[in-house]
Amino acid sequence: MNKQWHAIYTRSNFEKKVYEALTKLGIETFLPLTKELHQWKDRKKIIEVPLFRSYCFVKVDKKEYYKVFEVKGIVKYIWFNGKPAIIKEKEIEMLKKLITLDLKINVVSSDIKAGQKVKVISGSLMGYVGEVIKEKSKDLVLFRIENFPYSPAIEIAKKYLEVL
Repeated sequence: MNKQWHAIYTRSNFEKKVYEALTKLGIETFLPLTKELHQWKDRKKIIEVPLFRSYCFVKVDKKEYYKVFEVKGIVKYIWFNGKPAIIKEKEIEMLKKLITLDLKINVVSSDIKAGQKVKVISGSLMGYVGEVIKEKSKDLVLFRIENFPYSPAIEIAKKYLEVL
């Protein structure tokens, strides 16, 4: 049977666990990771984080297609126009090459617009929900925290937001 690459959506922060479990099942899996500097009150550390939050890639045939759901943390396959989205081999190879070049890569969700309700998925404001007030640039927006009557407008990178 012909194997094809598919994108799967995982629970938040389950990407690495899903990758390891799928690999143990013998399913070809790809999880692009990038390095980020994280800062806590007492220290700084460079850690590897998924390039695409809540996404992982699997190369499966029809027989293995449903086997991936044996893994805890997988939510669904990504669909496009009513069909499972198929990722071309050359696109996966390009991603593999990009992450080996050790470049600073930012994945920006271009679909975040003013007026949308969003959740902060990374950084010191992680977990807060609010509304996008204005787009500042292709990478930045002004964000207002929900349920604060006099909430300041906070400038935040789109990559830290998830549309609700």
